Amino acid sequence: MRRHMTYSLALALALGAPLFFSGPAVADNVNAQLPDLRTVVPLHLQLVNKQQREILRFSNGVANTGVGPWRMRPGFPISDTLQVQEAIQEILDVHGNVVEEKVVSRFAFHEQHNHWHIDGIALFEVRQGSPSGPVFGGNSLKTTFCLIDWYKLEGNSNALNRVYSDCAGAYQGISPGWVDQYHQATNGQQLDITGAPEGFYYLVSTANPDKVFIEKDYSNNTAWVGFYLRRFSNGNPKVEIINHSPCDSPGLCGEQAPNR
Repeated sequence: MRRHMTYSLALALALGAPLFFSGPAVADNVNAQLPDLRTVVPLHLQLVNKQQREILRFSNGVANTGVGPWRMRPGFPISDTLQVQEAIQEILDVHGNVVEEKVVSRFAFHEQHNHWHIDGIALFEVRQGSPSGPVFGGNSLKTTFCLIDWYKLEGNSNALNRVYSDCAGAYQGISPGWVDQYHQATNGQQLDITGAPEGFYYLVSTANPDKVFIEKDYSNNTAWVGFYLRRFSNGNPKVEIINHSPCDSPGLCGEQAPNR
């Protein structure tokens, strides 16, 4: 059954079909050292007027608080930037040996960033009134990322040195205790809130929203920041931060996060 599922996934990827999974991806090997994907509270919110549209921009970080790396490789050596590749997650044991691997997503070349991205990394939403309120205008964005170790989540990390630093090589990933952050000026770090009335809103970010990547805990992947959208008589809106989701550590609250 597992071989048939892998073949079906590969065929869907080759045909460009969307990924569909009936439930969370899980590890079968009892020696698996799993990652745990967490979202750092979104930072650096700002409103930008672009071609008469009101664009909310923000920085987003995905942290790995598990004991194992989130390690991804393409199905074949990356050469043709027009070719979509299988994204295979490798699961390691405590000694660093690969004990399991599964096709979980796909690699695609991101022309605007000029490197390879992996599908389905995060989901961005603006919700009205509460973190679980209605999505404003159906305004949500499921985004792709290139995964690297960008900065340490806390002062010390389980992996002291950066392991994943290249979006063009054989592997992408996030080591235990590290964060990959995308700056608010990066293409894709935005949601359109044109026409939103004055009031309370919540920017909600969820890592691994479709639960396609194997990890320890799928219940702790979301973080949010609440803001009040104020509109002045001159028509210029302003975002005022009011609160954010609870954090298990200063790093997950975004303390000492760079503003790259």
